[in-house]
Amino acid sequence: MMSVESVKTITAAEVPPGFALLTTYQNHADVIKDISWSADGQFLASASADKSVRLWHRDEVEPMQTLPDHADYVFSISWSPNGHRLAAGVNHPVALLWDVERGQVMQLLEGHGGPVFSVAWSPNGRFLASASFDQTISLWYPPTQRPLRVLVGHTDWVMNVAWSPNGRFLASASRDRKIIIWRTQSGKPEHVLKGHSHIVNSVAWSPDGKILASASDDQTICLWDTETGRQLNVLEGHTGIVLCVSFSGDGRLLASKSGDGTVRLWRCDTWEPVAILIEPTTSDFCCGLAFHPHEPLLATLTGDERAIRLWRLDYHALLRSGVADDIRHYRNAKVVLVGDPGVGKSGLSLALTGKSWAQTEPTHGHRVWRFENHEITLPDGLVENRETVLWDLAGAPGYRLISQLHLNEVAVALIVMDARNDVDQTASIQRWDAVLRQAQRRQGGAALPLHKYLVAARLDHGSVSLPRERIDALLRDMGFDAYFEVSAKDGWQIEELREAILADIDWHILPRVTSNQLLQTIKQFLADTQESGRLLCTAEDLYREFCHAYPDLEASEELWAMFDTCISRVENRGLIRRLSFGSYILLQPERLDAYAAALVQAARSEPGGLDLLREEDALAGKFAMPQRERVTAKGQERILLIATVEELLRHEIALKEVNEAGTFLLFPSQVTREREDRPDMLGHSVIFTFEGAVLSVYTTLSVRLSRSRFFNKNAMWKNAATYDALDGGGCGVYLRQLDDRRGELTLFFDEKAGDATRHQFEQYVALHLQRRAAPGSVQVRRVLTCPGCGEQVTSSQVQRRQERGFAFINCPVCDTRISLPARRELMALSEFALDSALAEMDRAADTQRDLATAEMVLRGKLAADDYDVLVIYEAIDAAAVDRLGIQLRQRGILPAIPKPENVLTEAVQINAAHYKSVAVCIGQGTPPWRNRKTVKTLRELTTGGTPLIIVLLPERQPTPDLPGHIQWVDMCQEDPDPLLLLSSFIPGGREHELPDRWRIGAAQ
Repeated sequence: MMSVESVKTITAAEVPPGFALLTTYQNHADVIKDISWSADGQFLASASADKSVRLWHRDEVEPMQTLPDHADYVFSISWSPNGHRLAAGVNHPVALLWDVERGQVMQLLEGHGGPVFSVAWSPNGRFLASASFDQTISLWYPPTQRPLRVLVGHTDWVMNVAWSPNGRFLASASRDRKIIIWRTQSGKPEHVLKGHSHIVNSVAWSPDGKILASASDDQTICLWDTETGRQLNVLEGHTGIVLCVSFSGDGRLLASKSGDGTVRLWRCDTWEPVAILIEPTTSDFCCGLAFHPHEPLLATLTGDERAIRLWRLDYHALLRSGVADDIRHYRNAKVVLVGDPGVGKSGLSLALTGKSWAQTEPTHGHRVWRFENHEITLPDGLVENRETVLWDLAGAPGYRLISQLHLNEVAVALIVMDARNDVDQTASIQRWDAVLRQAQRRQGGAALPLHKYLVAARLDHGSVSLPRERIDALLRDMGFDAYFEVSAKDGWQIEELREAILADIDWHILPRVTSNQLLQTIKQFLADTQESGRLLCTAEDLYREFCHAYPDLEASEELWAMFDTCISRVENRGLIRRLSFGSYILLQPERLDAYAAALVQAARSEPGGLDLLREEDALAGKFAMPQRERVTAKGQERILLIATVEELLRHEIALKEVNEAGTFLLFPSQVTREREDRPDMLGHSVIFTFEGAVLSVYTTLSVRLSRSRFFNKNAMWKNAATYDALDGGGCGVYLRQLDDRRGELTLFFDEKAGDATRHQFEQYVALHLQRRAAPGSVQVRRVLTCPGCGEQVTSSQVQRRQERGFAFINCPVCDTRISLPARRELMALSEFALDSALAEMDRAADTQRDLATAEMVLRGKLAADDYDVLVIYEAIDAAAVDRLGIQLRQRGILPAIPKPENVLTEAVQINAAHYKSVAVCIGQGTPPWRNRKTVKTLRELTTGGTPLIIVLLPERQPTPDLPGHIQWVDMCQEDPDPLLLLSSFIPGGREHELPDRWRIGAAQ
C-alpha cells in the first residue's frame, strides 16, 4: 500500500531529478495560451490572453519580436516548417497569418462561424488546419483565401488539431468526447476514437506516426494505435483535467500538463511516469507545453502562467527515476451473458464465478460478478494484473432496451439458450446476435474483436431439443467461436467453459492501464464497499470511511483528489454510478435498470394503449413493480427514480410530453393502440429494410424526430408515428417487425407534404439507420401508391417514366393520374458530411434531449439541496432576480435565492457546502461594495475560494465602476449570450469554461 510520504512526494519537490532550468522568458501581461517551437528549434513563439504573440530566440531572455496586438485573445499558434510564417487562432471567426520577417499580418483566413481554438501547419507547409467553436475543421491552401475543405463530424467545439508526421492524416479533439482521424486528401474519417468519458482537449502524434496521445477532462491520457484505431493504453495519475500532451522529438518521452498543478513525464516504452514537475495552472484553455523538435529541451510555464520556463532534461537521470517504483499495470476484460428470461443465465453466472448453485430469480437489470483475477510477468519484466468481470444481463422484453446500453467493450459474449425448451430458439439466438452486432457497430473503431459462444444450459433436465444440424448452421452463419452444453446445477462442462473463456480473451489488444498502488487501494475499497450490499451514499461519506479504514493515510487535498479521480475510473467500468446531483454514488447501478424496466412496463399497461405515464407518478413510485425489487427507503427510492427518468430521457428511450392534462413520459416502443388504416398507403413512400435491434432503432428514431423541431409529433400508434412538418404537410413512419432481428420501416406522406419535406424526412431516417442498424444491412426501395384506389406502382415503372421525361403516370387499375416525385435519390449519407438541414435537425434533437435531462437533474438537485449558486441582491431587484432564477433553472442550474426582505441573514444561514458559487446581482439597488455589511457578508460567504460573480441586471442604474479581477456578466449584452456566459462561470453549470474573451468582462 502506498504510504503517506509517497503521496506527499507529488507536491514536495519543486524541481524533480533530471530537470535543469536554463532560461525563463517573461514579458506577457496575461496568461499564456500556447507555445510553439520553430522547426529548426531556434525560436519559440508564445500566444497570450494579453492579445499578443511574442517571438523568442532560445538563447535570449528578451523577446526578439512582438507581433502586433490582435483585437482579442490568441488561443493557438503554429510555425510554418520554413519558419517564415506564423499562424494563429484567435477569439474571432478567423485564422491569422503573420509574416515573421516583416512582423505584420499578411492574411486573414475567414470562413469559420466562431472563435478559432487551434491551428496547425501541414508538415510540407502547404496547408493549414484550423479548429473552431463552430464544430468544424477547415483545411486551407492559403493562396486561395478560401478553405479547400471543411471537415464536419464533431457535434461540439473542436478544441485541437494535429497533423500526422507524413501529412496524410489529421487528428481532431472535441468537447463531444470524440477524436476523429481524417484522411486529409479526401476529407473522410479514417477512425472515430471513442474511449474518453469527458471533453478531449488535446492530441499529439508520436514522431513515427504510429501512436496518437490524447488528453481529457476525465483526468486520463489515452494512447491509440493510429492504424487500427484501437485504444492501447490509459495513463492514470493526474487528479485534474489533462490540458495538453507533447511527444519528445526522439519519441522516448511524453509530457502532459494538468489542472492538478503538475506536468508529468512518461517513458514511451513502458508508459510509466518518470518525473512530476509542480506547475500551478488556472486556465482551462492552455497548451503551455512543448518539447524541442531535436534536443532534450522542454518548454513549460511558470506558476502565474505569464512566463515560459525552458528546461534541459537529463534522460539518464529520468529513466532511472524512482517515481515508477509505486506503479501498477492492469487490464480489464468484460464477459457478458445474454439470452431470453429463464434460460439459466443467473445459475450459470454463479457456477462460472465459483459459487454454489442455487435456485435464482430472474435477473432484474444486470449483475456484475468478479470472474477471475491474476498477475502475470511479461517478457519485458513488467508485472500486469488481469481482471475479468462477468455481466449477467436481463433478457425480459421490458429490460432489453436497457440491457443494450451495457454492451460496450465486450471481449467475450455468451448467448445462452435453455436446453430443455422444446420450442425452436433460433429466433431468440438470432435476435441477440443482432443486438451484439449493433453494439459493435455503435462503438466504431473502438470496438474490440468479439468472441461469441452459443451455450445450451440446464443439461441436467435432459438433452438439447434443437437438432444438431440446426446448431451447426447457427454456429456457421453467425460466426460463433464455440458451442457448449452445460449444467450449472451438476457442474457439467462448467470448468471447460470457464477455461475456454479465459483462453479466448485477447489480452494484448485490451487497453493497458498504468496506475499506482494508492489508486489500486482505493479501487479495492470501492469494490469491497459495493459487495457489502450498500446502495447509495455520497462521495464525501465514502472518503471519510476510506480514511477511517486506512488511518496511515492522512486526509489531505491530494488524497481527496485521488479518491475522487478513482471514483470516476471505477464508474467508467460500469461498476458504480455517480449521479448527476447531490454528490451521490450509486453502488448498485443495476437498480437503475430494474426501475427503468418497471417504468417501461407501466407505460405499456396504461389503459388505451397510449404509452403515456404521468411524470409525477413515475417519480413518486406509483406504478406496479415487484416488491422484492423496490428500494424500501422512500428517500433513496425517490433519488433513484429521478436518476432513472434522467437516464431514459438521455438515452432517448422516453420522450417528455406536456399537454393540458399534465406532464407525461411517452415510450414509443410500448404503444399498443392499433391504427385502423394502413399508413403505407397514403402517398409517395420509401421502404427501408434493416437488421439489428429493431425496437431500439425504431424507438430512438421516433424520439429524435419528435425533438428535431423540423417535424413535430402528431400521434403515435403501435409501431407507427405521424409528424407535422415545419414547412407544412404530414409525414409518418411505420415499423413492421419481420422477425426478431429484421425490420421494415415505411415512410408515408400526405398530399400537402412538398418534395423538399419528403426528401429531408427520408434523408434523416436513412442517416439514423446508417448509424443504428447492423452494418451493410440497410436496403431501400421506393413505392408510389395511387391516391384513388391504393394500388402500388412499381419503382421500375416510375423510373422508366421519369427517364422519358414524364411527370406523371396513370394508375393501372383506376386510371387516376399520379404525379411522379422529383428524381432525388437518397444520397450516400455520412454523418461527417451532413447538409445544413440535417445537421440542424441533429443539433435540435440533441438540444431537446439535453434540456429534458437538465430538468430532471434539477429535480435531483432540489431533492438533495444541491445548489449551484447563492444569489445576493437588493430587495428592489427581487422581480428581476426571480426571472433570472427561472432562466437558470431551465438550464439545469439550481440557484439559492433568499427572500427579499432578509437576503443577507438567510444567505449566511445556508450551509456553504450546499452551493458552489456566489452571484451578486446589481440592478436598481446599491452596488454591494458600497455597503460595509454586504462586503463583510460576501467575505464570509466566499471563504475557502468560492467563486464570486457580478451579474448586471437589465433593469439597472448606469453601469457602476466594477472592482478589478472579478468575473461579471452583463445581462443586456447579445454576444455572447449572457446566460451561456453566466452558466460557464457557475461550477456545476456547463462542463467547460468559455473562451476567455467571454470569461473576463472584468476590469483588469
